[in-house]
Amino acid sequence: MRFFNKIISVVLSVLIFMSIALTGSAEAAEKEEVIYIMTGADGSVNGVYAVNIFNSGDITDYGEYESVKMLNTSDKISVDGDKITFSTNSDKAYMQGNLTDTEIPWVISIKYFLDGVEMTADEVAGKSGDLEIKFSIEKNKNCKTNFFKSYALQATFTLDTKLCSEITADDATIANVGSNKQLTYTILPNKGIDTKITAKVKNFEMSAVSINGIKMNLDLDVDSSEITDKVNDLSDGIDKIDDGAKQVYNGSTELRDGGNTLKSNSSNIVSGTKNLDNGVDKLLSGVNTLQGGLDELNTQSENLTSGSAQVKKALEKIQTSLDSVSADAEVLKELTSASGQIKTAITDLKNGASKLKSNLGYAQYKAAMSANGLDIDKLSLGNSQAIKSLTEQISQLKGTLEKIQGNETYKEQAEELQAQISQLSDIVNLLTGSNGVISGTEQYLNGLSGGVSELYTGLEQLETKYAEFDKSINTLANNLSKMLLNISKLSDGIDTIVDQYKTLDGGIKSYTDGVKKIAKGYSKIKGGAYDLAKGSDSLVEGTEAFDGGIASLYSGISELSDGAGELYDGTDKIKSKTSGIDKKINDKIDDVISSISGSDSKTCSFVSEKNTDVTSVQFVIKTDKIEVSEKETEKANKSEKLTFWQKLLRLFGIY
Repeated sequence: MRFFNKIISVVLSVLIFMSIALTGSAEAAEKEEVIYIMTGADGSVNGVYAVNIFNSGDITDYGEYESVKMLNTSDKISVDGDKITFSTNSDKAYMQGNLTDTEIPWVISIKYFLDGVEMTADEVAGKSGDLEIKFSIEKNKNCKTNFFKSYALQATFTLDTKLCSEITADDATIANVGSNKQLTYTILPNKGIDTKITAKVKNFEMSAVSINGIKMNLDLDVDSSEITDKVNDLSDGIDKIDDGAKQVYNGSTELRDGGNTLKSNSSNIVSGTKNLDNGVDKLLSGVNTLQGGLDELNTQSENLTSGSAQVKKALEKIQTSLDSVSADAEVLKELTSASGQIKTAITDLKNGASKLKSNLGYAQYKAAMSANGLDIDKLSLGNSQAIKSLTEQISQLKGTLEKIQGNETYKEQAEELQAQISQLSDIVNLLTGSNGVISGTEQYLNGLSGGVSELYTGLEQLETKYAEFDKSINTLANNLSKMLLNISKLSDGIDTIVDQYKTLDGGIKSYTDGVKKIAKGYSKIKGGAYDLAKGSDSLVEGTEAFDGGIASLYSGISELSDGAGELYDGTDKIKSKTSGIDKKINDKIDDVISSISGSDSKTCSFVSEKNTDVTSVQFVIKTDKIEVSEKETEKANKSEKLTFWQKLLRLFGIY
């Protein structure tokens, strides 16, 4: 099997090389590039080199190469930085340059899973089970060239059917090549792929995956006029349907408005009829009540005339009492004025306490001293630092004094030190006293500030309470003034009533006589009210039946209008969505053609942008093959019994 794989690999290599050579000879180009990319079985790049094809003559080329060599001639190459020069008499000169740290246009990933567990290529080699190969290609964002946009790829997987069965590859073109299944994937320009291959494998091995990249530049001319004509017919039909739906909707809306008016009027009729019936019932009830009232009123006529005399006597007594009621408005005025003055005085006291509160305190004292050039905090801090420094100096001087004290030689120095210690001690006491004054002042002023705050709070509460009291006094004065005015008006009214009540008393007598006559004639009105109530009941029943029919009619009209509205909304959306659809279809056709035809832009060098005369660039990508290591093969061979011919073939490396 390995022997035949070697033969196939050699044949494929020769065919690829010949196709490249033939392509070069067919075109009179300054330069062609074939980029060979070697990857691991997982798609990771292991190495990149370029084969540059030139015509005869003096050649200048550019590229960041690790090393260069001629493949078919012995011409001497000169390298100066990224500049390569040589001269050749060969019709075609092939120069190989090995590239370093090169980003290719595609990110290739091949992952292997056996029985659901991800494995490396080395781990999966020689294994058996359910195999899944996940294959993906996407744009390499780190590569600055435009090859991804304009180049198509063809990837080929070759699986040995002796080792692999039940092969599935949904996105691939599958062909039989001898005993192998060849899975071919075509990736269009500016596109990637994300697919998988599944198979049941036994002692799994796989040939190298081959991926070839060429520039796509298909000249396609598609006539879309027939499609757009049909689309225009469809668009015109949709416009007509939309106009018809709009007219139906407008008509149904007008019909619903009329039905609503009819329904409202019908409801008003029913409501009015019921109101009329209720009024008739109330009228009948009122007639009965009035009849009873008249009868009762007639029996009370004597009491009415007697009561009228008593009312007259009471009014005269009230008239006498009101004449004695009086009050002085000036007293009320003095009361409200005095209360207002007290309220103002309390407010003035509170404002004074507020000013005292805002100006009395240690913070205000510090601000005043700072305005006069003395920072209390800095003074206190300076005092403390000076006390500390002086105390340390006194301690040092005392130590020196102890060393020389009693020595007659240093008697004068000892006396001077003693005097300095005394002076520094006095300064320390003075600074300590200064900090004590600052601290005492702070405590004193903060204490006064707290008392003033309590005073201000009390005055503030007094102001609020007295404002309520003053408001009550003003309300009382206003009510008393109104009462005095009303009493005066009441007295005048009583006088008028007393003067006119004699006439009223005479009218009451005449009224009682009329009640007797009305009570006798009202029985006829009562009979007519009974007849009216019966007719009203029949009218209510008829209008309710009429209103029910109108309601059913309106419900049907509303459903019709809603349906017409939904129809119009739908046709309007269809019209909106299909607006300009002919242009959209043409644009989409152009996009599809563009996606499969590639780019017609100028071919650029993959190696260096300085190479401006490049007629073609081709990519040949090949992965490592997956095979069992030689140690494992030797181990298997030791356990395998070979025939004479197998042993003979193995000596030549072909078995």
